[in-house]
Amino acid sequence: MVTSDVVMSGAQLKKLISRKVEPLMQEYDLRPVELDILVFLQKEKSVDTAKGIIEKKHLSKAHISKSIENLRAGGFIQIAEDENDRRILHINLTDKSNEVIRKVNEIYTQCKEIMERGISKEDLEILRKVIAQVNENINRELEE
Repeated sequence: MVTSDVVMSGAQLKKLISRKVEPLMQEYDLRPVELDILVFLQKEKSVDTAKGIIEKKHLSKAHISKSIENLRAGGFIQIAEDENDRRILHINLTDKSNEVIRKVNEIYTQCKEIMERGISKEDLEILRKVIAQVNENINRELEE
Protein backbone atom coordinates (compact mmCIF):
# COMPACT_ATOMS: atom_id res chain seq x y z
CA MET A 1 0.00 0.00 0.00
CA VAL A 2 1.37 3.37 -0.99
CA THR A 3 1.21 6.19 1.54
CA SER A 4 -0.84 8.30 -0.86
CA ASP A 5 -3.46 5.50 -0.94
CA VAL A 6 -3.80 5.70 2.84
CA VAL A 7 -4.11 9.47 2.72
CA MET A 8 -6.69 9.25 -0.08
CA SER A 9 -8.72 6.67 1.85
CA GLY A 10 -8.68 8.88 4.93
CA ALA A 11 -9.80 11.88 2.91
CA GLN A 12 -12.60 9.86 1.30
CA LEU A 13 -13.78 8.58 4.68
CA LYS A 14 -13.77 12.13 6.05
CA LYS A 15 -15.84 13.25 3.05
CA LEU A 16 -18.34 10.40 3.58
CA ILE A 17 -18.73 11.20 7.28
CA SER A 18 -19.10 14.92 6.55
CA ARG A 19 -21.83 14.23 4.01
CA LYS A 20 -23.72 11.95 6.42
CA VAL A 21 -23.34 14.30 9.41
CA GLU A 22 -24.25 17.53 7.58
CA PRO A 23 -28.06 17.15 7.96
CA LEU A 24 -27.61 16.51 11.69
CA MET A 25 -25.46 19.63 12.09
CA GLN A 26 -28.08 21.67 10.25
CA GLU A 27 -30.90 20.21 12.36
CA TYR A 28 -29.15 21.18 15.61
CA ASP A 29 -27.37 24.30 14.28
CA LEU A 30 -23.91 22.96 15.10
CA ARG A 31 -20.54 23.65 13.50
CA PRO A 32 -18.17 20.72 12.87
CA VAL A 33 -15.86 21.68 15.74
CA GLU A 34 -18.82 21.86 18.15
CA LEU A 35 -20.03 18.43 17.14
CA ASP A 36 -16.47 17.13 17.49
CA ILE A 37 -16.26 18.58 21.02
CA LEU A 38 -19.52 16.89 22.07
CA VAL A 39 -18.37 13.49 20.79
CA PHE A 40 -14.95 14.02 22.38
CA LEU A 41 -16.45 14.88 25.78
CA GLN A 42 -18.64 11.80 25.65
CA LYS A 43 -15.67 9.52 24.86
CA GLU A 44 -13.05 11.17 27.08
CA LYS A 45 -14.76 11.05 30.46
CA SER A 46 -11.58 12.25 32.21
CA VAL A 47 -11.59 15.52 30.23
CA ASP A 48 -14.23 18.00 31.36
CA THR A 49 -12.62 21.44 31.03
CA ALA A 50 -11.85 23.78 28.15
CA LYS A 51 -8.15 23.51 28.99
CA GLY A 52 -8.35 19.72 28.77
CA ILE A 53 -10.05 19.91 25.39
CA ILE A 54 -7.41 22.34 24.11
CA GLU A 55 -4.58 20.07 25.26
CA LYS A 56 -6.07 16.83 23.91
CA LYS A 57 -7.55 18.15 20.65
CA HIS A 58 -4.70 20.59 19.86
CA LEU A 59 -7.12 23.38 19.01
CA SER A 60 -6.70 27.07 19.78
CA LYS A 61 -8.05 28.57 22.99
CA ALA A 62 -10.15 31.06 21.01
CA HIS A 63 -11.64 28.29 18.87
CA ILE A 64 -12.59 26.23 21.92
CA SER A 65 -13.89 29.23 23.90
CA LYS A 66 -16.26 30.27 21.12
CA SER A 67 -17.43 26.69 20.60
CA ILE A 68 -18.01 26.19 24.34
CA GLU A 69 -20.11 29.37 24.47
CA ASN A 70 -22.16 28.28 21.44
CA LEU A 71 -22.72 24.83 22.94
CA ARG A 72 -23.76 26.37 26.25
CA ALA A 73 -26.14 28.81 24.56
CA GLY A 74 -27.64 25.97 22.52
CA GLY A 75 -28.32 23.90 25.64
CA PHE A 76 -25.83 21.16 24.74
CA ILE A 77 -23.60 21.60 27.80
CA GLN A 78 -23.74 22.95 31.31
CA ILE A 79 -20.71 24.63 32.82
CA ALA A 80 -19.59 24.89 36.42
CA GLU A 81 -17.39 27.95 36.85
CA ASP A 82 -15.15 29.30 39.56
CA GLU A 83 -17.10 32.13 41.20
CA ASN A 84 -14.05 34.39 41.47
CA ASP A 85 -12.41 34.23 38.05
CA ARG A 86 -15.13 32.52 35.94
CA ARG A 87 -12.65 29.78 35.03
CA ILE A 88 -14.42 26.64 33.79
CA LEU A 89 -14.22 23.93 36.41
CA HIS A 90 -16.38 21.30 34.69
CA ILE A 91 -18.31 20.83 31.47
CA ASN A 92 -21.28 18.48 31.62
CA LEU A 93 -23.24 17.11 28.69
CA THR A 94 -27.01 17.61 28.68
CA ASP A 95 -29.77 15.29 27.49
CA LYS A 96 -29.88 17.31 24.28
CA SER A 97 -26.21 16.64 23.59
CA ASN A 98 -26.62 12.95 24.41
CA GLU A 99 -29.36 12.77 21.77
CA VAL A 100 -27.04 14.33 19.17
CA ILE A 101 -24.15 12.06 20.15
CA ARG A 102 -26.38 8.99 19.83
CA LYS A 103 -27.33 10.06 16.31
CA VAL A 104 -23.68 10.76 15.41
CA ASN A 105 -22.63 7.34 16.66
CA GLU A 106 -25.33 5.77 14.46
CA ILE A 107 -23.86 7.65 11.49
CA TYR A 108 -20.34 6.49 12.41
CA THR A 109 -21.60 2.90 12.53
CA GLN A 110 -23.19 3.30 9.08
CA CYS A 111 -19.93 4.69 7.70
CA LYS A 112 -17.94 1.84 9.26
CA GLU A 113 -20.29 -0.69 7.64
CA ILE A 114 -19.94 1.05 4.27
CA MET A 115 -16.16 1.11 4.61
CA GLU A 116 -15.92 -2.58 5.54
CA ARG A 117 -18.23 -3.97 2.84
CA GLY A 118 -16.74 -6.91 0.97
CA ILE A 119 -13.67 -7.15 3.23
CA SER A 120 -13.11 -10.41 5.11
CA LYS A 121 -12.70 -10.43 8.89
CA GLU A 122 -9.15 -11.67 8.44
CA ASP A 123 -8.26 -8.79 6.11
CA LEU A 124 -9.89 -6.28 8.47
CA GLU A 125 -7.77 -7.62 11.33
CA ILE A 126 -4.61 -7.25 9.23
CA LEU A 127 -5.67 -3.71 8.30
CA ARG A 128 -6.25 -2.83 11.98
CA LYS A 129 -2.78 -4.11 12.89
CA VAL A 130 -1.14 -2.19 10.05
CA ILE A 131 -2.97 1.03 10.89
CA ALA A 132 -2.07 0.65 14.58
CA GLN A 133 1.60 0.27 13.65
CA VAL A 134 1.48 3.24 11.27
CA ASN A 135 -0.11 5.38 14.00
CA GLU A 136 2.46 4.24 16.53
CA ASN A 137 5.29 5.13 14.15
CA ILE A 138 3.84 8.57 13.46
CA ASN A 139 3.15 9.29 17.15
CA ARG A 140 6.66 8.24 18.13
CA GLU A 141 8.13 10.58 15.50
CA LEU A 142 5.93 13.48 16.59
CA GLU A 143 6.98 13.07 20.23
CA GLU A 144 10.67 13.48 19.41
